[in-house]
Amino acid sequence: MVQSASIGQPPLAEDDRWIVKGALMAAGLVTADPSEGLKLPPARPSPDQYRFETRGPAIIAVSSVVIVIMFLVTVARLLVRKFRKELKFGLDDWLMVPALILGMMWPVLQICAVKYAGGGKHLYDVTYHEIYRSNWIGSFARIDFFVALAFVKLSITSFNMRLTGLSSRKWMYAHWTFFGILTAFLICSVFVFAFQCIPVVGAWDTIATAHLEEPPRCRAGSDVSQPLSILHILMDFCLLAVPLLVLWRIQLARNTRIRMYILFSIGALCCFAAVMREVSQEQLKIDFTFNFTALIYWSEVDMTLSIIVASLPVLGTAIYGRALFSRKTSEPSGGSSSFGVPKSKRSLAHSEHSREGIMRQDEVEVEFRDRGVADEEEAVVNAGYISQDAYHIEQKTMPWASSQRL
Repeated sequence: MVQSASIGQPPLAEDDRWIVKGALMAAGLVTADPSEGLKLPPARPSPDQYRFETRGPAIIAVSSVVIVIMFLVTVARLLVRKFRKELKFGLDDWLMVPALILGMMWPVLQICAVKYAGGGKHLYDVTYHEIYRSNWIGSFARIDFFVALAFVKLSITSFNMRLTGLSSRKWMYAHWTFFGILTAFLICSVFVFAFQCIPVVGAWDTIATAHLEEPPRCRAGSDVSQPLSILHILMDFCLLAVPLLVLWRIQLARNTRIRMYILFSIGALCCFAAVMREVSQEQLKIDFTFNFTALIYWSEVDMTLSIIVASLPVLGTAIYGRALFSRKTSEPSGGSSSFGVPKSKRSLAHSEHSREGIMRQDEVEVEFRDRGVADEEEAVVNAGYISQDAYHIEQKTMPWASSQRL
């Protein structure tokens, strides 16, 4: 075990001295004497008032549950894809693989922070060597969090391409533009944290910082994380809006619409968790090793709900036996289809779509109102929001739209 003094005490080992000096250098205190130790609030209580506290066990328990939930949800999604013959893997499924790996890595890093970096303890109970490890773990965790969420959003965007792929070229242009923005967001998330300081070691290694000839030039952590957090929240609202805009125009049964609202309420919770995560960062100004639990919990809620929302439309095929939002009806007598449209009009619509290379069987409880809505209905079925067992689309002559079924 590494011998190291607690924060606020004089350095006990040579590494302690370099860690203190590096922290003072990063703060611009070049001439400060590291032999006096690092003085950070809160001060250690007097012996008669001191009581050891730790939130470490709670952090480990919550993080472990989060890892299990993310793993089970994503694996269930992939198994549904594999064992339902009408469903095929797409880009959205492949993107969920790195999203899961990086998503689980974040709570794993928080467990490591508790075990090896003083996470959950008051700052005066944390040693200098634990703070040194905490700096490394925290730097990796910040990058991992935003990159993992970027992959989840890329997966949802790819799913939305299926949802609106048959509707219009404008939707596809919008999705690919958003896909490019998310890719840029992913790259920026890596670079702004990895190169937060000049030289780079100033943000990562306090011992290496102590050996610099002059203090590193660093951007404040809030100046780096806040813009990314705001973009993260705005993109959540954008992704949530796309299915709402499409499904709102389709006539759905009452039970179907209720299930739809349940899904989007979970998506709204993701947005709320992202906002609360940003608010909780204000607690890190004092005693951050003890007060960072709120940030951890809201971050894990945000990450977990994002993965659940990305997988729910696919898991709906297992939950409800078909698709998440489906209600198959038989064709009523009297010459009407299940759309409530006379057979003559249905045949005309079928003929019109057949000339474009789309063959379909109309067995979904929706109504045609105009050509745009009809195409959106087909895309919704193709994405899995409405039963694919009851509604089959075969695309032959539309190269700009996705040719794979969900």
